[in-house]
Amino acid sequence: MTRSLLRSSVLPLASAALLITPIAAAAEDGWDYYGQLNFGLFSVDDGTNSDTFLADNDNSNSRVGAIYRRGVGNGNEFRFHFETALGLRGSSGVTLADNGLETDGSLRDLRKLEVIYQTADYGTFSFGQGSTATDGVAEVDFSGTSVIAYSSLGDLAGSHEFQLAGAGGASGVSIGDVFNSFDGGRRLRLKYDSPTWNGFGVSVSAGEEVLADNNDNSFYDLGLRYDRDLGAIKLATRVGYSVVDGGEETIAGSIAAIHEPTGLNGTFAVGEQLEVGDASSYYFKVGVNRDWFNVGSTALSIDYADGSDFVVAGSSASSYGISAVQKFDKQNLEVYATYRTFEYDAPGVATDDIDVAAAGVRFKF
Repeated sequence: MTRSLLRSSVLPLASAALLITPIAAAAEDGWDYYGQLNFGLFSVDDGTNSDTFLADNDNSNSRVGAIYRRGVGNGNEFRFHFETALGLRGSSGVTLADNGLETDGSLRDLRKLEVIYQTADYGTFSFGQGSTATDGVAEVDFSGTSVIAYSSLGDLAGSHEFQLAGAGGASGVSIGDVFNSFDGGRRLRLKYDSPTWNGFGVSVSAGEEVLADNNDNSFYDLGLRYDRDLGAIKLATRVGYSVVDGGEETIAGSIAAIHEPTGLNGTFAVGEQLEVGDASSYYFKVGVNRDWFNVGSTALSIDYADGSDFVVAGSSASSYGISAVQKFDKQNLEVYATYRTFEYDAPGVATDDIDVAAAGVRFKF
């Protein structure tokens, strides 16, 4: 059912875009292509075993994309957007026992395959595989270090399991099980983004999961946004509410600010699972982003995350890390490094910390 729905409702979008390509006439109309490669060297120590390996960095994985644009008069624009990951096993999926850099492609590598109609006065309408109204609501961030450290901590090392303290052995609980920002995702959906009024905007979407095996849940999302320049301070806020078939509800949001003359910045994100489980999390980051070198900006940050009632009631998880990113503007490069510790405990269960160090390069083209 999943694959047939994908073929019948999403894939024809690509054919439609290709058919209209020859009529692009204006200089601003036509195709734009882009991509990035983002590989890092990851070192993980779970208290029992340790290893160092190369992986695609799932904080912002390697990908390619294409956008077709065509103006249709009166300030309106039609777009077709395709984007896919490269199908390489990423940092969130490897373990100490299985961490080779291998091709592991699937339909879930498809990030965007959508048609978009942007109007001058009435907002933007999107249909196809793409961001829901809550995608990004827990991830607003001006730190400059989100390529290696942001609120979705599972992207760094989500599949590594905590080891039982003392006796040893796997606990059956992984980093990804107990760190969740409750941010939205990408689905086959119909989405509307309103125009911005005095910095405020609204997004709504309804859609279905079509790329994951044995999952055809429907999703309904509402997102609110606010952006404002307050003189020397830039501010951004996002809030989102999501309902999934079966009654699961989540709420998440984030706020970020940067003092542009000094580069001092802060980020706070919070999320909660309603009705089912009552798990909750928050994330806090402070940093500085300055042009200390003429090659590009330098970003430094420290952060802390906390999660409660994941997996079992009464459990607690925490993580803290330090990160650095140096940009090289002419080369379209970012060189980054981070060190992070993950902690998890549950009633009657104590586990060893997991330490992760990573360094890598993101190249955009």
